[in-house]
Amino acid sequence: MSFICKILKHFSIIFTAIIFFYGCPGSDNSDIDTPLGNLQFTYLQDDRILYFAIEVEPSINRSPLESTVLYWYGTDTTVSPDNLSLNDGGDSGDIIKGDDLYSLKVLNDTLFLANPISLEDTGKVHMKFQANYGNGSSFMIRDSFYLGNIIPQLQYIIAPDTIVRPTDNSIIFKVVKAKAHDANGLDDIRRVGFVSYHVEGDSFLNKGDLINLYDDGSEVIIYEPNFTSGDSIANDAIYSFRVPIFGSGNVDPSLQTKTGTFNWIFDAMDMSNTYSDTVIHRVIVE
Repeated sequence: MSFICKILKHFSIIFTAIIFFYGCPGSDNSDIDTPLGNLQFTYLQDDRILYFAIEVEPSINRSPLESTVLYWYGTDTTVSPDNLSLNDGGDSGDIIKGDDLYSLKVLNDTLFLANPISLEDTGKVHMKFQANYGNGSSFMIRDSFYLGNIIPQLQYIIAPDTIVRPTDNSIIFKVVKAKAHDANGLDDIRRVGFVSYHVEGDSFLNKGDLINLYDDGSEVIIYEPNFTSGDSIANDAIYSFRVPIFGSGNVDPSLQTKTGTFNWIFDAMDMSNTYSDTVIHRVIVE
């Protein structure tokens, strides 16, 4: 009996081993590695362009790639995403045709996107990339990118179009204002100002130096004994300066205001030393 029991026990072990071997998945049935590779996203703020790219394998198990799709959520993952097609044809933002890097450039505007990046947006943006193959298989990967520093914006300029000098040796002041905005906060604005270009003279006034505007509520003495900026309210993002206009009766060359056509070129700079778009205001001084 002990011999028969040993035989049965031996066959039981072999049978159990066979069931275990054929019941577990082998290497041929393991998940296929994703064909999606390096992801790229860039926000070209100066040009208001969003750039997307992803490396994609051209085929999986001899089945060719049929499409590469981007689902763009912007800063809100709860919205319906924009459905955008990426290409490897050397156009629409793709640089090199046939390099398996599928790309797209799209204007950051509501004409082209349901979820554009707004002037108020900070933090992360969210997207999904999906590759679809001829055999019906699809592969998807999601990712998020920090927007990083958002460049400041000049929202409007208040300045005279025409300035008439006094006919005597007196001085008048014209207040110039610029409304600035920075999605990273008002504290991120380093300065706002403008340079004055004399069109007829083909030269910059004030040696090309910036004329600074201030958001100090006129609480700071800029020049002694008591010259202030002319700003109305401190920390309201409206930057101001009282531009002195000298009368034609002044004989001192340093106290004479030139006549002619001037382009006042405004910009803002943030704490990362990035600049807003320039805004040009034309002024005629008579």
